[in-house]
Amino acid sequence: MLMPTKIIKPADSIFSISAFVIKALEVNDMSMDELIEEVNNTYYKKISLDKLVLSLNFLYLINKVELKNEIITINIW
Repeated sequence: MLMPTKIIKPADSIFSISAFVIKALEVNDMSMDELIEEVNNTYYKKISLDKLVLSLNFLYLINKVELKNEIITINIW
């Protein structure tokens, strides 16, 4: 996982990207294609699909998102 270090700025870490993913999913549920487009529109630079998948994996592990019929949703409970 890309964690902040001397080389990786905190803004480029998976934690920061995950915050933008959560913010995008607060508006409405999205597919993977819609989500990467929305995050790339709001994040300060373009992110790769690999970083998006890593951030989604992180959010899934901490039980913040779930996948239902290829649609990513925020897990609220």
